[in-house]
This record gives sequence, structure tokens and C-alpha cells, in this order.
Amino acid sequence: MTVDRIILVYDADSGVAALLLDVCKKLFGREDCALCALTYSPVGKRRAWSACAKGLGVAVEELHRDRLPADWGIARTELPCILGRAGEARPFRLLGRAELEACHGRVDELERRLRARLDTPAQAARP
Repeated sequence: MTVDRIILVYDADSGVAALLLDVCKKLFGREDCALCALTYSPVGKRRAWSACAKGLGVAVEELHRDRLPADWGIARTELPCILGRAGEARPFRLLGRAELEACHGRVDELERRLRARLDTPAQAARP
């Protein structure tokens, strides 16, 4: 199975109010979502993440927890996470919450982990 896109699923809601709250949290150094910390600064998308995403060779989509389809079977306690998807098949987990937290805010570590999983996607689907 060849992954043709990854889906970043943030442990945050969509919308203007949620965005403003997130900006305030970032400004005060309080980040609740490890994926948000890796991909966004208080003023927008991190350059290092943008460069990483372009170099992965797959499409990158973003999704907030309030837009997560229930039929994907992903519990809120599993967020944030990064999913892989091949065509219209059901997405599967590439990286979970603990793996994102283990990156300690370093995009280079996130990229290393993503590339390893994209090279062996069958193993990523294991629980």
C-alpha cells in the first residue's frame, strides 16, 4: 500500500475563536497539542515544517478534532496524530500522540519519524 497523503489531526477545534485561543496559548508558552507546537508558531506555519512537508513527496492535509469523521474510529484521547492514506482507503495511524510528544518540538525529529513510517507503511498500521 502506497501512502499518497498524510493527514495531520490536531487536538484542537477549528474556527476563529479556537484560533485566537491557540495564539494566546502560544504567546504565553502553553501549548496543549504537540502537533500544533511542531507545525505552527504564534504567527503562522513554521518555515521548517513547510520545508519538511514539501520534501515528503506526498500531499499533506490538516484536520481539527471537531472535523474528524467518526467512522475513522479515532478517539479524542488518541489526538494529536498523523494519519496515512492511500487513495480512498480508511486512514491509518502513522504517528501517535506519544511519538509526536517525543519530537520535543523539533521538526527534524518529526521528519525523521515520518520518513521512517512512509518507507514502511504496513508497519504503521499496527496498534
